[in-house]
Amino acid sequence: MRFYRPPIIGSVFRTDRSAREWSIPKRMLLVGVPLLAAVLACFAFVTYKVGAHYLTTAYSRNSLTRAKAQAHEIASRLETARNELLFMADGILDPKRLARYLQGRTEAEGLRYREIAFQGNGGKDDAFVLLNTGRGVVSIPPDTALATRFGPFTRQSAPTDPQPGQVYLSQPLEVIYPSVPVPGGVQTLPLHVIRLSTPVFAEDGTMRGMLLLSLDVVALRNVLSLYASQRSPLHIYPQESERYRSFMFDPAGWILFQSESPDLPDADLSNDVVRSGLQGDLGRTGLDIAFRPGPENENYWAMVSEVQAGRAGLSTLGSRFADAASLNRSSFVSYVPIVFRGGPGQLPSVYAGLGFIDTSFMVMASSYKLAGALSVALGLGVFVITIVMVSMGVRIARPLIQLANAIENKAAEDDMSPMQDALLPREAHLLRKGVNMILARLREVVQASSLHDARSLAARKRQKVCFDTELAVSASDMPDPDSEKMPGIVGVSPAVKSLRALIRKAASIAADVLIIGETGTGKELTAEAIHANSSRAKGPFVSINCGALDENLLLDALFGHVKGAFSEAKGERKGAFLAADGGTLHLDEIGNASPKVQQALLRALSVRRIRPLGSDDEIGFDARIIAATNVDLLESAGQGAFREDLYYRLAVITIKTPPLRERREDIPALAGYFIKLASVETGRTLMGLSRGALDALLRYPWPGNVREIRNVITRAVAFAESDIIYEEDLRFGFSDVGAEASAEADPVAAEWPGVPGLSGMPGSVTVASAGGHQQGRAGTGAGQGGEAYPASGGATGMTDASMADVSPNGGGEGVGGFPVASFPADGGAFDDAARPRRRSSTMGRVYDAPPAGDDAGGAPPTREVVERSMQGDRARPGAALRDADVLASLNPRQQSVWPRILREGGITRSAYQQALGAEVSVRTAQYDLQDFMKRGVLAKVGRGPASRYVLTEDYRG
Repeated sequence: MRFYRPPIIGSVFRTDRSAREWSIPKRMLLVGVPLLAAVLACFAFVTYKVGAHYLTTAYSRNSLTRAKAQAHEIASRLETARNELLFMADGILDPKRLARYLQGRTEAEGLRYREIAFQGNGGKDDAFVLLNTGRGVVSIPPDTALATRFGPFTRQSAPTDPQPGQVYLSQPLEVIYPSVPVPGGVQTLPLHVIRLSTPVFAEDGTMRGMLLLSLDVVALRNVLSLYASQRSPLHIYPQESERYRSFMFDPAGWILFQSESPDLPDADLSNDVVRSGLQGDLGRTGLDIAFRPGPENENYWAMVSEVQAGRAGLSTLGSRFADAASLNRSSFVSYVPIVFRGGPGQLPSVYAGLGFIDTSFMVMASSYKLAGALSVALGLGVFVITIVMVSMGVRIARPLIQLANAIENKAAEDDMSPMQDALLPREAHLLRKGVNMILARLREVVQASSLHDARSLAARKRQKVCFDTELAVSASDMPDPDSEKMPGIVGVSPAVKSLRALIRKAASIAADVLIIGETGTGKELTAEAIHANSSRAKGPFVSINCGALDENLLLDALFGHVKGAFSEAKGERKGAFLAADGGTLHLDEIGNASPKVQQALLRALSVRRIRPLGSDDEIGFDARIIAATNVDLLESAGQGAFREDLYYRLAVITIKTPPLRERREDIPALAGYFIKLASVETGRTLMGLSRGALDALLRYPWPGNVREIRNVITRAVAFAESDIIYEEDLRFGFSDVGAEASAEADPVAAEWPGVPGLSGMPGSVTVASAGGHQQGRAGTGAGQGGEAYPASGGATGMTDASMADVSPNGGGEGVGGFPVASFPADGGAFDDAARPRRRSSTMGRVYDAPPAGDDAGGAPPTREVVERSMQGDRARPGAALRDADVLASLNPRQQSVWPRILREGGITRSAYQQALGAEVSVRTAQYDLQDFMKRGVLAKVGRGPASRYVLTEDYRG
């Protein structure tokens, strides 16, 4: 059987309907401007990329041309100096004649040559040095020249096989001539020169000596400065954005000097700008200002390698020879080798390299101008397209907006009748039909689903956890405190199993032990377990906290003293080392010991003998040392806070106690174990743990490790009202926040939302728990009305006691702006207003319910309560549907005041407090009103005493 339907083209181009009934595809088909805008954007982008590419190519070639011109000029000057030297070598080597020649060249070409020297085979009598000071040519005695560092007679390497016409070229050198005669006296003359030398031969072919001509490096630098300025022979027209810098480097990678301003021809040689930001070596033999970048500057060394190979090139780099970044202005770095031909018939060799850095904004400015022109053209086109799109979009969206308004009006009026036909597009008609089908059942489905989900979640959270069946934690995995002689080390994780194995191994030998672990991970329990399982178990176990005593008291506690050692020493004291004789000495917090104590410990551990204070005799001791710390001793040793030799003396065996966050699988076992201990301590029957409470324990980060989880469990057992610990019975953290700040603070912790007991949860009651493991110590805590809570024996990491923090009036305010459970002085039951509240979340709603003894007491409001609350609001438009969502998620206090808020359109804090009764505190009222604001029901207007909480737009009648 075949089915027919109107074709799409026909439905689009039908003309029997008015313009207001056109379909959305028809309207969108008539507006094909987005495609045109995309084509324009692609065209503009391609045009920009092509134009920018050719602009970059043109400017880069210009940069390379400038570099080649400078390198050619430097090479030409070296070649000219070579010819000058060979010309003088072929003539008569008369000092006066050469002095006149040097003076004439200076007057003609400037201060280009600095030295002319000859060193013959006849010693000092066959040698002379002519020095051009810039104001004349003076003769330097050969003895002075020989005494000058890097003087003209100092040869770095003598030629092995000198040939006529061969010229040897040196690297730039720094020479300082002392006591140079000048008009008016003498002065020290520093020079930077490049020396050219050639052998001089007699008519019979024998070598007479070496003739030397020095080229002034400053003159070469001025050549670079000229070409890098707007006075350059290659300069075409001035541009404000030009930024050029030239520099010269040798084949070994040493940066010799850089160009400067042409207005400062006498400036000292420098390379500060070029080497700015680079790391490397400063100063080489003969030239202190030379700089060689480190090997991490790969781009620079790639450039040096290219120059060594005799190749010129160009790189586009960022600042400091780094790779060019798309967001930073890039630089053109051109490099060209400077070649020199040493002798006739020889090929030119690379003498040095020349780098030319073009950091001008020309490429960027040109690219921006091109991009700006294309952007203007594209913007105009998109502007026209946007006008058309907005016009058509308004016409397309108007019917849908009308339909949405109609649906909203029906919801506000609690009208579930079908929507009437209207002049709408075809698609809107289809949507209207679907809305008519949904409206009839929407309210009933939402209410039923919300109530069902809330009950299900509440029931699950209040189920009792069975450790044996549901968590696969058997009773054998929760060891008795006396089993295996390892009391309190509870868990089934690989970390705990490994810890137990290490304890057994450490106990089997007599070496010293270092225990490392965070606070609360059971370092002292581990030490006790090692002692209990060792051959010294019958001996004493002495524990000393090295961080709790000052230096002198700690030394006295460790080593003891003899009678009369000091004014207060009325008798002898054995000290911990002797007190632990035959047993174990536990040094807790060893990382906090002072350097003096560390030195004394190192001596004692090395020789196994101590000397009490005031005694002249050393006494041997037989005690095993077990040290513990919560810091990295190696890192402290590197910082000088701990002796490294003492660390290696202690760390014969190192055991690390794992933090609780790394063995979360042990949390169920620890919870069950501590529940048993706390039940015995508090005299209560064995309590159970709800699934919601276990989930909260697994979510919490436990910064205090096992010590903290024991405190939390003990606190919950002490104050739980039923035989099961629920989620609301757990209190994790506390904050000393003032009442005013707490009332305005966010009641839910940002990092751990949903974990009860953080700063956002009610309650500020702490139970004293956990006794210390040090001998002779026990902790107690004060309860309500002076009632004492006994300290408990050791569990993993439990060494400190925490005191109860209960309001003196028996209840009221808590931490973070929440009410606290009231504890009557007569030991009576909780009243409803002061009962702790529980928070749970489902389907995007939050429920606050009192944790009663049965599950019904902790469930959200029943359906009957919701229906009764809505009966009085039927006359108000949209009240029933809106109240169902709101009322189902409120706590009992908020539910009782909600009808008044709807009638009056808002409420003040004092009115809210009066409506609930005098037993409700200011902070509790502030918390409820803040909760209304977070749900989007109320909004705060006004400030100070004039503050009022009014219904938001969505909840106004």
